[in-house]
Amino acid sequence: MLNKRIVVLGAGVSGLTTATLLLQQEKAIKVHIVAKHFPGDLSGEYTSPWAGAHWKSHAAKDEIREQEFDRETYNYFWKIANTPYSGVMIIDEFEYWEKLPQDFSDPWFKTLCHEYRHLRKEELPVGVEFGITYKSISINPSTYLNYLLNTFTSWGGTTQRVNLSHLNECIESDTDIVVNCSGINARTLGGVEDSDVFPVRGQTVIAQLPQSYMNWAFFKREANGESTYAIPRDNGEITLGGTYEEDNYSTDVDYDTATAIIHRCLATRPDLLPKDQPHLIIKMHGVGLRPYRKGGVRVETEWLTSEKYGKKILICHNYGHGGSGYESSYGTAQSALKIMKEILQS
Repeated sequence: MLNKRIVVLGAGVSGLTTATLLLQQEKAIKVHIVAKHFPGDLSGEYTSPWAGAHWKSHAAKDEIREQEFDRETYNYFWKIANTPYSGVMIIDEFEYWEKLPQDFSDPWFKTLCHEYRHLRKEELPVGVEFGITYKSISINPSTYLNYLLNTFTSWGGTTQRVNLSHLNECIESDTDIVVNCSGINARTLGGVEDSDVFPVRGQTVIAQLPQSYMNWAFFKREANGESTYAIPRDNGEITLGGTYEEDNYSTDVDYDTATAIIHRCLATRPDLLPKDQPHLIIKMHGVGLRPYRKGGVRVETEWLTSEKYGKKILICHNYGHGGSGYESSYGTAQSALKIMKEILQS
């Protein structure tokens, strides 16, 4: 990719990761990020700041591609954990099932995650029939997004805040490659208009605990299909969740839902609350639209002819991560770089 000028569309975790890796791994290139939202913005359509943001793979045993994305990302986060200003830390993960699945088998990452094992009966919370535990990763979204942005600019990357309606609008006379990390907007962005993309609304509650009080997370599968979880951050915040609402575009907070989330979390793990603290200190409520896609994440290339500049532009898509944006971010970015190089060399 020598001497190429690359535009990355989107400044969520996928866009920032891809843009940063491009500068770190390729020589003599220029990378420019264009996006409506950047780290520090709190908008419901800017999904990354509202994410649960911890490593818990959703890849099924037959989803080999997704497993590799998640594997690469787990190893990357493990390597940078506790790097100053990254917001990344190693935690104990607990997965609970209210009812033991009849068809349960150990997940594919049994041999990847450190200290994986089944929980003993005496370790299970009240009302839980089965559980596993392993070492995982928690990411503080706002801290990590700024870490990526600062790394990107320190390597010479540039940024521009702009609201685009069509892919062509980010192409200039010297543009060679566009990397499309538009997330949920891939459904409506001109030149992409991927009807397989759809939102899954997620609502969370962000509370404050004493720093270092909690170095574990839990994810509970309720018998009624709901999921309940709590994820710690390096600054003492915890994210409580959650909801899964397909095709719901609302970014308004539902306070009845928030109350139910808090109740479910404390019912599962009463020790979320320090003994000397009578109630949770709520910092804010979060609502984000997870960018799901039928068929899974799209990491592939195509050529687009710019009639304005009379040249062919390589488009590399990297969107549709659903609820796995952080835990697959490094792996999908590496895959995007690989296929870009392959198509240019051919």
